[in-house]
Amino acid sequence: MGVTFVDSKYKVNEFIEEHNHSLHIQETVHMLSSQRKITEVQAYEIDLAEDVGLKQKSNFQLMSKHAGGIDGLGYTRLDAKNYIRSKRQRSMVYGEVGCLMRYFQQQLSKNPSFYHANQMDVEEQITNVFWADARMLIDYEYFADVVSLDTTYCTNRAYRPLAIFSGFNHHRGAVIFGAALLYDETATSFKWLFETFLEAHKQKKPLAIFTDQDQAMAKALQEVMPEVFHGLCTWHLIQNGIKHLGNLMKDGSHFLTDFKRCMYGIDDETRFEEAWSVLLVQYNIQENTWLQSTYNIKKKWAACYMNKAFTLGMRSTQLSESVNSDVKSCMKPDLDIMQFFKHFEQVLEEKQYNELRCEFETRQKLPRLKLESSPMLRQLSEIYTLTIFHLFQVEFVLFAAAYIKYKNETQPLFEYVVGRIDKEGEWRVTFNPSTKMISCSCRKFEMTGLLCCHAVKVYDVQDVKKLPEHYILNRWTRNARSGVVHDCMGNEVEEDPKRESTERYRKLCMMLVRLATEASVHQSTFSLVHNSVCDLTKQVMEMRLTEVSQDNNSGVRTSSIGPSMIQAKGFKKRNGVKKSRRLKSWVELQAKRRKTNLIVEVN
Repeated sequence: MGVTFVDSKYKVNEFIEEHNHSLHIQETVHMLSSQRKITEVQAYEIDLAEDVGLKQKSNFQLMSKHAGGIDGLGYTRLDAKNYIRSKRQRSMVYGEVGCLMRYFQQQLSKNPSFYHANQMDVEEQITNVFWADARMLIDYEYFADVVSLDTTYCTNRAYRPLAIFSGFNHHRGAVIFGAALLYDETATSFKWLFETFLEAHKQKKPLAIFTDQDQAMAKALQEVMPEVFHGLCTWHLIQNGIKHLGNLMKDGSHFLTDFKRCMYGIDDETRFEEAWSVLLVQYNIQENTWLQSTYNIKKKWAACYMNKAFTLGMRSTQLSESVNSDVKSCMKPDLDIMQFFKHFEQVLEEKQYNELRCEFETRQKLPRLKLESSPMLRQLSEIYTLTIFHLFQVEFVLFAAAYIKYKNETQPLFEYVVGRIDKEGEWRVTFNPSTKMISCSCRKFEMTGLLCCHAVKVYDVQDVKKLPEHYILNRWTRNARSGVVHDCMGNEVEEDPKRESTERYRKLCMMLVRLATEASVHQSTFSLVHNSVCDLTKQVMEMRLTEVSQDNNSGVRTSSIGPSMIQAKGFKKRNGVKKSRRLKSWVELQAKRRKTNLIVEVN
């Protein structure tokens, strides 16, 4: 049939009654354009799969199983691919900066305690971005004593360094305190980062912070938080040593072992100085500049100096590197800013779920006491989390190998020299019989918040059967998350202000999925549920329209962001980063090949 449009009317100018093309078979009807449409529910399911990082092919196969086959799905893989691409294009309508501000505005509407900040240069282009959600603010309030900072690349399209602040929770698991996308790794950027980090957390400074051997980071940290202990990642330090002194580690050399002994195995400063001098002389490296610069910052990595700081046993940035590894595992460099944040939220949810799993095990499982009759172990098994109790029990068992080499109980402070049968060395322990205060030269409690086996040995000698309360740190207990947290504006922080709405959604999902499973078996039950759901949907929409109308009349409005609210002109491009080129179509590539072949033939 041929149709023309003349004088505002359609006119059929040609009609052939016989079919002039082959008819489709029943199995391919679902491929016709007229039969393909992505419904609103299916679009929502595609969005969910995209958010969790499920591959398009896997999601299409899953949806096909739900629909009873590909022909019953109602769309093809190409339709789903085009839908996702169109959605990404629409989401980036305001550019990267507009999407960034839009994302932050959405987070603020969900939770007013969400904190974000950005730094701009003189050209009004964004250089650095920092953010911390309500969960990060709460975690920092409870576990802010020791912080690890590490940066990583290849997690975003601009190849900007992603900086993550992390620490230990009461299960000794990783928690995140804040994150930032940086323009570069200069002292200026790090100074802004540290100042913004403290502003987000009400100027509360940690007791110790661990970083890699970055001079710009160290300079900025000294300017912003000079009183905070700065520890260096020992793993990075050893790798730098292998890089600069690899020639000394060949042919069965013990240089690396001797170097690690200076780093980990010596608790006394005098013995450390002696061992370091022997190391330099033995390998004839007194003039090595790298070793000299490393020795000048020995208080940041040598065990004999680090035992003066509260570090929770942390010696490297492995914690934040583990977080960065999780981030990299679910991200690709070609992600746009919105996809980046969606996948980053997925990492945060996984970390939170790990803590919930540890919380479940602590409440569900009974700790195995290696000495069931011990009052101290029975006491702490009910106070410490499961992980921390196991760590303490290791020290408690070791006290069986400890013995008193010397004691002086004539002074107000009793003095003991404790040795161990299974280990060389001796440790001096002082004990106050009136207050039950105790101190050991190994300073394990001062570093980790857990008593050592030497102190437990002295308590056993003095018949102290339960651990005094001042040696039970609240951050290691099951009730570490008790209390009220306020943000930098003085408002109480709620992790999920819409918790009740979320719970209602979960209950309805379970009920409706179960109902759909049972009703889809027979046509009669399907018709009943289908008609009932249609009526319910109509009633719910009418009620929602009434509520929105009442909110508008009362002056309640939802926040939004448009181009006028965006002050920044864009993200500042990093030097050396190539702009991504547009992918050319097959037709364009074929035309280019034909042109190239023509030139070759002419020549």
